[in-house]
Amino acid sequence: MKILMWIGLVLLVIFVLYALIVSVFSYYVSSPRTHNATVLNANLSNQYYLQEDKVIFVLDGNFFQIGGVDIEGADPNSFEVIDQSYAKDNNRLYYNGKPISDVTPDSIVNVTSTFDENAKNSGYLISNGKVFCYGEVIQRADTDTFSFLAGLYAMDKNYLYYDTNIKIPREVEPTLVDHTNFQYLKHGDQIFYQGELISMLGSQFEIIDDQYSKDAVHVYSHGEIIKEMTPEGFTVISPYYRKDKNQAYYFNNPIPESDPNTFKVLNDTIAKDQHHLYYNGYIIDNKTTAEVNRSEANELAKRWKWRELHLSPTTVIVVPSDKVEDIAYEYFAYNNDVYTRTQKLEGVTADQVIVLDRDSKEFTRIGDQVFYFGNPIEGVDANTFELIADRFSQDAEHIYWGEHKVIDANPSNFEYDERLFADENEAGEFVLKTVEY
Repeated sequence: MKILMWIGLVLLVIFVLYALIVSVFSYYVSSPRTHNATVLNANLSNQYYLQEDKVIFVLDGNFFQIGGVDIEGADPNSFEVIDQSYAKDNNRLYYNGKPISDVTPDSIVNVTSTFDENAKNSGYLISNGKVFCYGEVIQRADTDTFSFLAGLYAMDKNYLYYDTNIKIPREVEPTLVDHTNFQYLKHGDQIFYQGELISMLGSQFEIIDDQYSKDAVHVYSHGEIIKEMTPEGFTVISPYYRKDKNQAYYFNNPIPESDPNTFKVLNDTIAKDQHHLYYNGYIIDNKTTAEVNRSEANELAKRWKWRELHLSPTTVIVVPSDKVEDIAYEYFAYNNDVYTRTQKLEGVTADQVIVLDRDSKEFTRIGDQVFYFGNPIEGVDANTFELIADRFSQDAEHIYWGEHKVIDANPSNFEYDERLFADENEAGEFVLKTVEY
């Protein structure tokens, strides 16, 4: 026991020393001084540097992995940093080190924020009667009334803008739904997420967390309606589980037969209610809620010791990992029974699953049926079936690519070439194609 403790201590010391060496080396290599570079304005940007009388751009100041790029033609004597991305000299305006054409540096006007006068421009800037967002022109924006809102949102007297491509007719003064989440913007009864209209129930709209929001009708995940969910009773229980008044969910997937009133999360993997025990959102068939407490649930959550095998798309058994045999890509054996990723194959034993390609284990045969990655090759004659190369195979009548029949190839004269593949045509049939080098 003491020997194991000493071995563990030595390994820990080695790991700490390795991490320390890597950290010191990374800091040294990433330091501007190592590259004889001096940051031009550290308060505004970590991307613009002076190096041997040249101005260089270093994305996010990452000398170690990215390195610096000379800004060709930049005048180091008049070069001035505007913010994290914008800079100028006497001749040009730059965005991320690249010059912007048709701009007079003396005409640059910073864009102020409607919501916070101390907020940074976040990529917006006005010059020569044009509004720029991330270095690109926002067409026909009104420079006299243009202001930055939050995130990528901005506005003028006529429109709301998101980035450079989305323009929304403006009717009222917009507001933020939440002053910590700039993905959303409220415009009257309209709610926008990343510039896209998602709800017309602005007065009833609520942001739940960084992923979810809701109104009186829908629950949204990153701005997309989750059709199965209802806003009534919707709660994020854990990073993996949620529930509403009707049922529980694993991520955004409904858990059939779940009872939201008694649903309880035991850990990131295991949950239970009065009816069932759940493993990653699937009903566990071989264990009951009565026999698994929190401590035993933590044991079942050890992925290297336990594995779920599907009886059906909604039900699994949880068994010791070392008792499960991976027969092929899509097939697993336990107690001589065979399972796929979605179901148990009733009446099929492990010795009946024949792997046709031992190296990649992509093609299998069960009885008179042949499969490619678990997908049946429809109409194949298993008795005359043979592999050719890559994804190609054949029987007495047809050539196949993966699980698809190739309609313009014949076994009698087919010659394999490594440039060949098959692709679906407009009729949904697969035909031969050649990769052009």
